[in-house]
Amino acid sequence: MPKFRNWLEEWFGIPADEDDNGSPPKRPSSDSGTSGEFHVLRVQPTPNPNAFQFVINAPIVASGTRTFENADDAKGDSFAEALFQIYGVENVYLKESFVTVTKSETVGWHAVFERIGETIEEKIRFYDTSDESQVPHEEPESILDKFHKEDFPNCNEEEKTLIVEAVLDQAIRPALANDGGGLDVLGIEGNIVKVHYQGACGTCPSSTTGTLSYIETFLKDTLHSDLTVLAQ
Repeated sequence: MPKFRNWLEEWFGIPADEDDNGSPPKRPSSDSGTSGEFHVLRVQPTPNPNAFQFVINAPIVASGTRTFENADDAKGDSFAEALFQIYGVENVYLKESFVTVTKSETVGWHAVFERIGETIEEKIRFYDTSDESQVPHEEPESILDKFHKEDFPNCNEEEKTLIVEAVLDQAIRPALANDGGGLDVLGIEGNIVKVHYQGACGTCPSSTTGTLSYIETFLKDTLHSDLTVLAQ
């Protein structure tokens, strides 16, 4: 597909085919995606040099996220399986209307970029369930409306987890999503908040340094000064 070769040239200086006119793809009409046809509107880099975000013309997940950490996770899902058949693909992350694909450092984007883009357009489908579908989740507004910072140390671990989730939903996750990634709270043990990065954040060099430090500082200031954040 010419547009993926054009984007490849834009980001990496790979010459486009002679018959490519260099024009950006046309924006789909407002009803695109309603008949099951999805298109990649644009691609954009993330802070992780090994991850690119492919923005789709319509929502692909009803709510929440879908993450495929490896080929085993992808078994039984035709879309994810097709992406993991591309040598070098290490992680596939879906949220709202974008797909973030993370590749191995040993494979250059010039070798896989077009095939990844074409596979997304050929195989992408709508997911009406997400990884979080089975997890009870209270609306962040109701949790934080009832929350007082001084009460945090007296909360049990389940309550602390819900509060941390709500704070992350409001202040941290939107920024991570803009960069093609996400953050899953694995649980809280004492003052340790255990998290797992998703999508582009998973192998991003800054995720275990600057980003993690910012999240920890934010939770310390917002909830309790003794909190530490551990990425797993």
